[in-house]
Amino acid sequence: MGLVSGFGAQSGPVPPPGLYTNAELRRLWKPVADPVYLQEIGEKVATDKPVTSVAVYKDRAYVVVGGNLQQLSEGRLRDAPGAPVGVKRLRSLGGAVWAAAEKGTYRYAGDAWERVDERSFTDACVHLGQIYLTTRDDIFRFDGGKFVNIRPAGGYLSTDTTLVMDDFSQVLADPVEIGPVERMTSYSGTLYLLRPGHLALLDGKTFFPDPMDWGTLPSPVTRDMLALGSRLYVATDRGVAVLRGMAMTTLRGPDGLPYEDTTCLAAGFDGDLWIGTSRGAIRKTDDEYHYFGAQHWLPGDYVRDIAVGDRVVYVATDGGLGIIRYEPYTLAKKAASFERELDEWGFKRLGFIHKLYWAGDKEGWLREISDNDGGNTAHYLAAMTFKYAATGDEKARQEAVEAFKAMTWLDDITGKPGFFARAIWSVQGDKGERATRGSGGLPAKWYPTKDGRWIWKGNTSSDEVNGHYFAVCLFHDLAAKGQEKERAVKHIANITSHIMDNGWVLRDMDGKPTRWGRWDPE
Repeated sequence: MGLVSGFGAQSGPVPPPGLYTNAELRRLWKPVADPVYLQEIGEKVATDKPVTSVAVYKDRAYVVVGGNLQQLSEGRLRDAPGAPVGVKRLRSLGGAVWAAAEKGTYRYAGDAWERVDERSFTDACVHLGQIYLTTRDDIFRFDGGKFVNIRPAGGYLSTDTTLVMDDFSQVLADPVEIGPVERMTSYSGTLYLLRPGHLALLDGKTFFPDPMDWGTLPSPVTRDMLALGSRLYVATDRGVAVLRGMAMTTLRGPDGLPYEDTTCLAAGFDGDLWIGTSRGAIRKTDDEYHYFGAQHWLPGDYVRDIAVGDRVVYVATDGGLGIIRYEPYTLAKKAASFERELDEWGFKRLGFIHKLYWAGDKEGWLREISDNDGGNTAHYLAAMTFKYAATGDEKARQEAVEAFKAMTWLDDITGKPGFFARAIWSVQGDKGERATRGSGGLPAKWYPTKDGRWIWKGNTSSDEVNGHYFAVCLFHDLAAKGQEKERAVKHIANITSHIMDNGWVLRDMDGKPTRWGRWDPE
């Protein structure tokens, strides 16, 4: 179907008569819409110390690095003016950033940091329209610019959980302590507390220390808690516990969770759930899980905190701050961005497409003349061929022509029709890295041309052959014109004849089969 994907388009090329044996050319494709979707775009800000907490306030990210509070500005972390020191945790609530620091709790509402209490909180939430903070042992309501302890005069009262459903008012115990409290959230109009390995709730003066009716947590190692919609989530080292109503279930590997050792939770920007783990971050949207791992998306494996802004997610890791933006894209826009990068970063050379490698601050990014230059270029040739077939864009056809010329040059340079090179190096003009090893770890085979201007890499493999057949045949059918079409036929015929005439193998310049170029029954 791919070979005729462009045939029939008003702006695309028309296949020459007799190209197909069918009496009528069947249109095997139909137009599809290119709708706008949200594309993830990653950015990493490396730090010399772990990023331990992050919060978003007025579209700006505030992070804690080694206890110091910093703010993200123009892709860099800078010290936040007037911020407290020794910050342990950040929360963005009620139009302000709250910081738990060594010398108490601080608040920033856009003007300056102010200390609002000498105690340092462990968590905070909005409950019934007001800000609540918890220390290890007490819960406070922010009222009139200060914190008021909500502990009743006689202390909290505990109930027997076996009688809770029958009579909420029946108090069966003396006043109790609610601590140690690690996390707190508002769920279904009630304050829920996460204590080490246990979930509890506080309803007015009554404390429910261990409501076993719900079921048990998947592990006594609990790390975070979040109320989102109709569910309450608890992060543990054995997956995420989910409380809905009076029933508790668990999200684990068999349920689709990519990694079970979870560390933190955050509400997304579109009803989605973000889950931090000791090996990357996870976005849960309905029943789908999107995994964001270190190196590619994040500067470190261990995720300590996550904060979400307007279509942007900030992930605090041991190696720095990961930033994942969601931008409106179409597939056409995405393709254009890749094409632009190929030009701007210097992936192209003499019609070939190369890998890049970092050569240090002085040299910057350089091209690698590698084992698979032909294979890399084949993908680009196929892509530009398909683009021309679907759109009729003449610039795409010219890009395909240049890549096609590079592919045929690999055959011409060897002087042995059908046995084509892997890569070509200019003796005087190229700089960068030239592959020194070949297939299977064997030494690379580089051959000079008669004029001494070029050397080319032999020991060609079967995957390179696949690339030539795939891309050149597509180019012939969908984009080639005039002599280009004739040259494409010759190119495929040369390779096919060489393989068949040499006993179904590729024979190198020494007459021996290449390491991987073998299709012989023996």
